[in-house]
Amino acid sequence: MSLEFYKILHLAGLMALFLGLGGLLAVQGHGNPPTRKLVAIFHGTGLLLLLLGGFGMLAKLKLGFPGWAIAKMVVWLAMGGMLVLGKRRVFSPSVTWILAISLGVLAAWLGLHKPFSPMP
Repeated sequence: MSLEFYKILHLAGLMALFLGLGGLLAVQGHGNPPTRKLVAIFHGTGLLLLLLGGFGMLAKLKLGFPGWAIAKMVVWLAMGGMLVLGKRRVFSPSVTWILAISLGVLAAWLGLHKPFSPMP
């Protein structure tokens, strides 16, 4: 597979993840069980596509597993936990949404700037 394929897969995962999180916050307390199930499916599918696309890009670029990729994995785990935080209403929907956007921005920054990389 090409590098472009993995990039598109990664972006599709990002869209599905945020669609799931947005859906969760929109139907919180109002949605019927099939709607909540669909939201969880989008969230999980998004996480899977992000993982496949990210690891595919790392393999294609032969980067190994640098520090910034480890940090992105921590962000990925935190985004996985966002569904539980939203369902259990640990935070208000607005705080949950701000936290999700902040984690997304952090992941983007890590991917673009690649800190914690060994100096050439």
